[in-house]
Amino acid sequence: MRYLFRAIYTRLASLTLGLWLLGGVMLFLAIGSFLQGEGSSINEVPLFLWLREVPLRESWWLRGALLLLALLALNTVLCSIDSLSAKWQRGSFLVRIAPQAMHLGFLFIMVAHLQSASGSFKQAEQVGEGAAITFPEGSQVVFTDFNATYSKMGMPTSLSATLAYPAAGGTAMATISPNHPFFYQGHGIYLKDVAPPPTKAALVEVHKEPGAGMALAGGVLFTVANVILLARRRGRV
Repeated sequence: MRYLFRAIYTRLASLTLGLWLLGGVMLFLAIGSFLQGEGSSINEVPLFLWLREVPLRESWWLRGALLLLALLALNTVLCSIDSLSAKWQRGSFLVRIAPQAMHLGFLFIMVAHLQSASGSFKQAEQVGEGAAITFPEGSQVVFTDFNATYSKMGMPTSLSATLAYPAAGGTAMATISPNHPFFYQGHGIYLKDVAPPPTKAALVEVHKEPGAGMALAGGVLFTVANVILLARRRGRV
């Protein structure tokens, strides 16, 4: 029995298995990109909600990719353990830890996607002056004004919207533009377009991405570890 467990562990911790799993994930996602035609809601709703609503004959490729990703995450952890055990006494601490930091960053990004898959939210709507967006706990963000300026050629050069939101027992004001969203109660409010004057209306999107912080941490960790490895190859670490 001990030999069996050791054989299973060795197989799961194999770098070759990791490469095959990664190739399998890419293959499933490539198949899915062709199967999902125009009108698919996969990019508009949380992943797990999509999986619950879509029949197996249309979502088998994504379920397969998720299974392979779970195995890839386990493979990554086991490979990191084996690598640290084998190399702990060799080289500098940064050189030993950098590859594992890359693996950890990769796992952070995977966890972030799982968080967003279970609790993300995205909705586009048209709002007018005085319109409000109501959040789950009952508070509201109210749009009070919209502004749009245009060039002589009729192209928009500046779009903005002003909104009021509860703050410290009172009301505070904020201005949003296409590159400057407003974040409230874990939701981001993004300005997509503003109607030409004198119409007072705009198209906005409300997003909630619970995994954004984890994804950022994973991306930073992965990037820093890559820089360390590159510096090592240039002989600077």
